[in-house]
Formats: sequence, structure tokens, C-alpha cells
Amino acid sequence: MSKIIILILIFIGAFFVYKFISKFKVPKIGSLALVTGGVKCGKSTLSVAIALSEHRKRVRKTKFKNFFRKLFKKDLIELPLLYSNVPLACKYSPVTTDLLLRKQRFVYGSVIYLQEASLVADSQLIKDKDINEQLLLFNKLIGHSTKGGVIIYDTQSVSDNHYSIKRCLSEYFYIHHLTKWIPFILIAHVEENRYSDDGTVISTQNEDIEKKLKRVIISKKTWKMFDCYCYSVLTDNLPVKTDIVENNLQTRDLKAYKIISFRSNFNKVGVLNEKKDDK
Repeated sequence: MSKIIILILIFIGAFFVYKFISKFKVPKIGSLALVTGGVKCGKSTLSVAIALSEHRKRVRKTKFKNFFRKLFKKDLIELPLLYSNVPLACKYSPVTTDLLLRKQRFVYGSVIYLQEASLVADSQLIKDKDINEQLLLFNKLIGHSTKGGVIIYDTQSVSDNHYSIKRCLSEYFYIHHLTKWIPFILIAHVEENRYSDDGTVISTQNEDIEKKLKRVIISKKTWKMFDCYCYSVLTDNLPVKTDIVENNLQTRDLKAYKIISFRSNFNKVGVLNEKKDDK
């Protein structure tokens, strides 16, 4: 009888372990990967973690091959590099427009990371045919031109990116949020979605999205590898606006007498520009 109880307990324990493990995921990527999600939800954290992991794996593999090539006195394979369009706290090679336009090439087998991809080339960049053609070739042939390398994009919106990216994309990772309170690690809550630029693949949500999310474990050391506010340098030196209005608390007048907009006609038709005198 005791043996049966032990077997039942083992079965129940194995079931719960399986259910727990099934919630976790190791992202598998091809030659082109893209991470998207809301503002400051952890896109760059996940993307940098994937890029660093891929680069370490490729360097180890190349060193292993070079060990035997050296024994047999063959030419050594060049170590893959990590390329990035933003500064990283490790050895990396900056991405340039010459690389994107195929005027220079990447080291074979390298990992390329492009943060905020729509800032590099957005959906409105369609007037220059030469740039469009080179970007399309860049993305379509990235696996060929790097001989097995990989490019990792992150962006707030897939649709805001240049068509050269969208037409080469078949799936992407959507990150919902990060769990940050656990010591030493982060947990990214991620969903892998299919994508087709022609709309033949449609993703619908019929239930709470958090029920479908997988968990990806990330070391907190990743946060030390990049600055999540790196583009603040573009506005850090601007004048700071600090004036505060308190009169609404006294007058109880909470009407908006002006629309803050770049369309000036909004404040000319049907909108009061000045407060009326109290009667």
C-alpha cells in the first residue's frame, strides 16, 4: 500500500514539475528576429540578452573549431563579432549605414543588434529607391551575407518599420512585462507570434493574454550591459519646465480653454481661447 502511495505522490510531483517547466521558454531564432512590446516593458532587455547569448554561443563554437583547425595547421576561422547601433558595456562593433547599405560586410557568423528599428528605417522611408533596394537585400539576404549570422531587431510597433523588415518577418516575440523582484534574475513574460505582411496570418486574442505567456529567464547582469535611457542624451541639455498651477484647486474651474495641438485651427473653431468673465 505504501508503495502505491509513493508512486501516486511521484506522479503528482512529476505532473506539477512538468506544468511548471512548460511555462518557461528558450527563445529560438533564425537569421532574423524581432522583439516588440509596449514602451519600457523590457524589449531591449530581452533583445540584448538574446544577442549576448547568441554571440557567446557562436564564439565558443568557433573557438572549438579553431582548436582542431590549428592542430591540422589549417587557416583559423575569424571569431564572430557582436554589432550594435547603441553602446554596449562589452566588446562590440558599431553598426554603420555602410553596413546597412551593403557597402561593407559583417564578419561571418556575427550577431547584429538594432535597437528601436523604426528609428533606423521607418515605414515612411520609401522615396529613395536605391536605399529601399539595398535595405530589402540586406534583410532578405542577411543569413547569406553573414554566412549564418543573425540580426535582432526591437521596436515598439512592427507596422512602423520599413517594408524591407516586414516582408522578411515570419514571426516575432511580444514581451508583455518583466518580473523584477526575484534576486539575480529577471523573468520576461513573452508570446511568440506568427507574422505576415500581407495579412494572411492573423493573430486573435479570445482570452486573457497573460494566460498564454511563456517565461524567459534573464540574468540581471543584462541591465549592466546597456543603458535603457541611452537616447535621453538628445534632450538632457534642454531647459526644464517646472512651473506648477494651483489656482484650479481654489477656483474649481477645471475647464480646458485651449487644446495643446500642432493644428492651430483647433483653437479657432468652436473652442474658447480665453476664460469668460464671471457673471
